[in-house]
Amino acid sequence: MRLVIAFDSSTDHLAVGVARLADDDTKPQMLAAVDFPARRAALGALLPTVRELLADHELALADVAVVAAGRGPGSFTGVRIGVASAKGLAHGLGIPLTGLSTLDAAGWRFCEHTGLVGVVGDAMRGEVYPGLLRCGKGRCERLDTDRVSRPRAAAEAWAAQLTEPVMLTGNGLAKYAEMFAELLGERATIADESLWTPTGVSLIDAAWAESGPVSLRTLASLTREQGYALAGPGALLPVYTRLSDAEEAERDRARVAADNAAVPSSGVSGPLGGER
Repeated sequence: MRLVIAFDSSTDHLAVGVARLADDDTKPQMLAAVDFPARRAALGALLPTVRELLADHELALADVAVVAAGRGPGSFTGVRIGVASAKGLAHGLGIPLTGLSTLDAAGWRFCEHTGLVGVVGDAMRGEVYPGLLRCGKGRCERLDTDRVSRPRAAAEAWAAQLTEPVMLTGNGLAKYAEMFAELLGERATIADESLWTPTGVSLIDAAWAESGPVSLRTLASLTREQGYALAGPGALLPVYTRLSDAEEAERDRARVAADNAAVPSSGVSGPLGGER
């Protein structure tokens, strides 16, 4: 048996899913999943939850062939915990590591909803991570890229752009649901709060939908050794979309001291980082 285990701690909700990889290019078979609130508790809860989920379903850690990690955007601390845990697990097992967007995983909860799904992730600092997907018939397609925005600017952009109904989800709605509903008017439907964060199932779905040389779909067709050589855990980068407070302060100090001297790469993925 070859398993993929996927998890995400980028929000205050911890999600873990385990699925069996097929011998052909078919969707993995879900075997176990769990998700629960874990506000400021992901560090101590993530890996024990992985072990317990496997044990409760009589699955062996040795059978895990691929790890898939939600790499944000989301809480900086939560993203770091999830990616670092995934790297440690994949390195210890000698297996490949792939990533997926936390916003995509939230959107994939609505894969049977026909139409647009707007994910509003909480970016703190009075900002949001907006993501737009088109879903239906068990699939979702991402229509934009990860970015950070002021909530009003994001809502106004959608209001100007969208001419059809949109289902709104995401933990940013806890703060900004009224703003998005007001600006989008009758086009907006607010999903139930219980549907605002990823689940173990939606993580597997979103990971399988990814494409590219280090995607889950590609890695599933390779041996453990081939996959590790292609997608070793050291290569995966988190997605922050911006610098942290400390990095911004360091950048500003460097600019003042060196008269706008270049600052080294932050080592993260996204608009301010590398390819992965």
